[in-house]
Amino acid sequence: MKNILIDTSVWVEYFKGNPLVASMVNEREDYSVYITGPVITELIQGLKTEKEKDIFANSLESLPRLIVSDQDWFDAGLFGAQLRSKGITVPLADLIIYTVARNSNCSICTLDQHFNTIDNTLGPKVEILGL
Repeated sequence: MKNILIDTSVWVEYFKGNPLVASMVNEREDYSVYITGPVITELIQGLKTEKEKDIFANSLESLPRLIVSDQDWFDAGLFGAQLRSKGITVPLADLIIYTVARNSNCSICTLDQHFNTIDNTLGPKVEILGL
């Protein structure tokens, strides 16, 4: 069974009612969907209505979480330093989301190109899935 960490960009589409994303999140027979703290934080920042908050709370309850460990923070710092040495700067949230997925052997489902940039620069280790 494949494990997939869904990034904020995909959750935004889910909350907009994108049917492709909704079916992927809700009908998961051959893969498991995960969320992590930095994605939760980014999503909460963007919630505007009570309806969005209710949908988010209900969705969040049913999803297993990948916890950010001390090792993840350390590795994210190392990865960030490697990227910067090559002239590449990415948002901290994306760096830690990538690191959590990598250290947890998860694919990342995203619409954000930062993840491809990170993975291609560090040497492909994470399967990056788009829609």
